[in-house]
Amino acid sequence: MFQGTIPGPMRSIVRETASLWPSGPVYVPCCGNFTIERSLAGMGFDLHSSDVSIYTSAVGRWLTRQPLGIQLRDESRDELGWLADSLDDGVGTVATLMLGTRFLASVGREGLWHERVVRSYREQWKAKHAETVERLSGSDVELASYEVEDVRTWLQKVPGDAPVCSFPPFYGGGYEKLYEPLEAHFTWDAPQYEPLSDDDVVSVLGAITDRPYWLTASNHSVPELHPYLRGVIKATPRAAPFYVYASEARTRIVAPRQPIEPVKAPRLREGDALVGPLTLSLLKPGQFNALRSRYLNPRIAPGAANLAVAVRDGGGRLLGVFAMAPSTFTPDEAYVLSDFAVAPTDYPRLSKLIVLAATSAEAQLLCQRAFSRRIRRVATTAFSNNPVSMKYRGLLRLHKRSPSNEDGWKFQLQYQGAVGQHTLAEALQMWVKRWGAQTTKTGV
Repeated sequence: MFQGTIPGPMRSIVRETASLWPSGPVYVPCCGNFTIERSLAGMGFDLHSSDVSIYTSAVGRWLTRQPLGIQLRDESRDELGWLADSLDDGVGTVATLMLGTRFLASVGREGLWHERVVRSYREQWKAKHAETVERLSGSDVELASYEVEDVRTWLQKVPGDAPVCSFPPFYGGGYEKLYEPLEAHFTWDAPQYEPLSDDDVVSVLGAITDRPYWLTASNHSVPELHPYLRGVIKATPRAAPFYVYASEARTRIVAPRQPIEPVKAPRLREGDALVGPLTLSLLKPGQFNALRSRYLNPRIAPGAANLAVAVRDGGGRLLGVFAMAPSTFTPDEAYVLSDFAVAPTDYPRLSKLIVLAATSAEAQLLCQRAFSRRIRRVATTAFSNNPVSMKYRGLLRLHKRSPSNEDGWKFQLQYQGAVGQHTLAEALQMWVKRWGAQTTKTGV
């Protein structure tokens, strides 16, 4: 329900650790999205929270029956006047801000996608707002108090023997950036405070940990707290790890586990000659996971595929796999999450045949059936230490080259290309002519 969250295992650890604390008040500075409060709900604690963001303060004041004091800015009334009736200084205002985190960033921005987002929310506003109000009204979170106050001064008022549980920002600008669209369109009695400096972070950590009972976590390792490290959580392969620190707690390690299923089809191997015709076969998620783990570069973080397809030759042997998902921003585009060839074989450029199969008319038809939309092109991302990807060169167009955001690679390469311009038979014919030469082996 609330914007943003932490992994489920993290919430379980919070609840498990708090079960060792004495009953009474628990203090939660930098409460953010009230994940800690939701984790501790029903355990008998008196929860006292504080934060400084507009979103958190709206929820916190509503939970403690305080007036919210949030209004639409005058300069935003022309574009967002249709929100005014939903601002009731109570649960209606909270619901408005919650929904606003999903679409306000698109208000006033050029581009068809942003226009569609705003139009969709405006046309469905009454239904979406009523649904959100209903869900909020069923919340079981109860707060003893909520204060709009900076963590540095608020912690000075917390009793020294009271438990403190907090996930403070260990880097600047996180929540400020997240809630910029809300601040841009709504006015409220915002507090004056300075972002946390490195020295402030150390001071806050000291105030949190200088007590008998405490717990904190971060998605960055905190060397100063290493003696108190109680758990490392990585809920999904692409998720950032959470490091859990506490005065006392059981040690936990949470790692992602993906289901795998056997793939019984034979694979093209060294010494085998590739023969036509090519065929496509749908893969179950577990089968795709098994093949991806076997053949894909382990430095590439896996993602969930909407459509996973095996490419097979005329002898029924597996040549490779490609996986697709519908594009988030372009309606007629499919995103190639991964494409890889089996190995080892006698064909050093077999991966190009998999790309050709992924852009064939037969693959286009599978995408359109799976995504229920017209697909006219594909896009993908390659990570490389070279300025171009030899696999996609000559098959897709390099759309953008930028520094890699993944460790171990120099470049992040964005490729695009048309789909459905050739059949599988034509793909095989093209590949054989240009890239299908076998490795020449010489005896000793």
